[in-house]
Order: sequence, then C-alpha cells, then structure tokens
Amino acid sequence: MNNSMPRRGPARNRSPWAAIGLKILAAFLTLAAACLVRIPGEIRGYAYQVVKELYRMHTLFASRHLVTLRGEHFLVRYSPGNAAHAPLVLETAEKAYNQLADKYYFQGRDIPIIIYPSRAELNACFGWPASESAMGAYWAGVIRVLAPEAWIPEGDDVEEIFSSSGPMVHELTHLMVDNLTKGNVPRWLTEGLAQSEEYRLTGFQFAAPEVSRNRFYSFRELDGEFDRLEDQALAYRQSLTAVEYLREVYGENKIEQILKALAAGRNMEEALQGAIGVNLEGFESNWQNWVIQNKSSGSRNSEPGRESFDDERC
Repeated sequence: MNNSMPRRGPARNRSPWAAIGLKILAAFLTLAAACLVRIPGEIRGYAYQVVKELYRMHTLFASRHLVTLRGEHFLVRYSPGNAAHAPLVLETAEKAYNQLADKYYFQGRDIPIIIYPSRAELNACFGWPASESAMGAYWAGVIRVLAPEAWIPEGDDVEEIFSSSGPMVHELTHLMVDNLTKGNVPRWLTEGLAQSEEYRLTGFQFAAPEVSRNRFYSFRELDGEFDRLEDQALAYRQSLTAVEYLREVYGENKIEQILKALAAGRNMEEALQGAIGVNLEGFESNWQNWVIQNKSSGSRNSEPGRESFDDERC
C-alpha cells in the first residue's frame, strides 16, 4: 500500500455564489469543447489541451471538500466512508501508470481520481440512468471510479479483485491515449486500446458476444453513437477486435503510427492511409472479414477472461 497520508479538505460550506460560479465554469467548458470541432486539426489539439486543463482544475476545486490522498502521479479524492480502500485505488493507479506511461509517451502529475461511494452517485455525475453499471469513467483528464467496496462482494479478496478486475488500467489507457492524440481519437479506437491493455496487464476481458456478418456496427456508429448503441457488449468487443486486427495483421508499430498521425491533427481516414495504405472503408471491410474468418469476435475467444461483475468501462 502507498504510505502517503490523506488530508481533509476545507469544510463543505460553499456559498451560493461559489456554486453558481462552478456551474458557469462547467457550462463554459462544455461549450468550449463543442466549439473545438470547428477548429483546424493541429490547432484544435492544442486548444483541447487548454480546455482539458481547465476542466481538471475545475474538478479539483469542486472536490476540495473531499479527503485527499497524494501519490507520485495522482491525487485520489474520496469521502471519509471510503477511506479503507483509497490507498488500494492509489497503489493500483500508480502501478498501471508505470506499466503504460512509456508506451504512450506520457508524463503527468496530480492526475485527479475521484472515488464515488455508490453507482448512483457515479451515474449522477454524468447524468446516466440509475441502471448504468459502470465501475469507472474517464473524461477530460479526470478519472472517476466506483469505490471497491461498492461492487466487490463482502468477504472476497478486495485487493486481488480490484487489481485484476477493476477499471484502473482501462481508464488510465483512455487518459494516456487522449493525451497523446490531443483528444483526436475515434471512440472505437480508444475503447479497443483500453481493453487490449487491460487484458495484457491484468488478464481481464469482457464476455465475448456472438458475432456474425449481420451483427456488425459500422465504425461511423461506433465513433458517433457508441453510448447509444443497443448492444453495448458487441460495441466494446468490436472495438477490441479492430485493435487486435491492426496489431496482428499490420503490427504494433502501425498502431503507434496511427496515434501519432491523429496527434498531428489528421483524421482517421488519413491516419490509416498513411500507416497501412488502406482507407477507412477498406479497413472496415477487411477487419469484418478477418473477424468472421476467425469464427469469433476476436482471436482470444478460446482464452477465458475474468468475471466481469456486470461491468461497463467508459
């Protein structure tokens, strides 16, 4: 466990004006993020980094009333009732950081991780319905996770289960890919990379849904409508297999080349053409044929993954 000492933030006695100020700032950041899509690629990337840093600062200010546990790279914030496992969250995050940072050319400090006592509170943060079963979520430089005790059955080995089946590797991969590409990354690609790293480092994978030629979401759907797709398990699995296809057919270095092209402001069509000489439509067709030929939703279908705890990563 990390030996960093937690500290309490200021008393929770915000004035009405402070609350109004926070709402105005949040609205500004949302509007600014929406406007970024109208700015040319490379300039948009730098502008996104500024907006992301403002959101990180906003999150740290809004969560100042929580207990803070500081590590080498992270600031974990939590309610007093979640003190027992906050060091575990920090330790798991620091381990994942050391496993991923060099690969994604990432350097960072004071990365916020907010622990939520219940699914309802985590869901409310994003306006999700109460039925949403996510254990964690990443957005704009901030990682939010469900407290381990809220989803791991009492009496089980919390440390082993959270380390091997928790959301830290997944969400931290999102953060690092987002940073590397300056936010210019298709949803299916970041979800595929997050699942791939999760499996590589912990052995965790979602249950594999049945896949047939008539059950493919298009990349356009996976990028623009991911959270609204009816079969979420299929959306996640297709994202994973697209990354597996890239890695197995073209090599790991081509994935890195694609990410760097996206970081330079290229769109996915241009990034694919530059890296593998195939446009997005051709890549999509070839990938679907590859999946069908493997008679599964992925090349690892015969390898059992760990129990998913009815979880979704975001």
